[in-house]
Amino acid sequence: MRLFRRGNEHAWSQSRLSHYVEGDLTRRERLRVQLHAEHCPECSRGIRALRALLRLAGSLGALENARAPASIFDRVRADAKAAARGGARAHDG
Repeated sequence: MRLFRRGNEHAWSQSRLSHYVEGDLTRRERLRVQLHAEHCPECSRGIRALRALLRLAGSLGALENARAPASIFDRVRADAKAAARGGARAHDG
């Protein structure tokens, strides 16, 4: 007895990697992706990369109270005025 139908396992698994990492798959789907990833370096790397991305995104919460420097608004205004006049950026760098 086969656990699941075989089609294009790679394409099927690729389309569900983010759901796998976030725990949004059924137990059967999770097992299917896991079994495929054990033998597929590309999917295995994809899972590791998505997990790293989620860890990084989670650490961004510490920056929620960060503020842009006050001078940034002056630079944006100057760039917008220069662009409206058809000139170069007022501040490069």
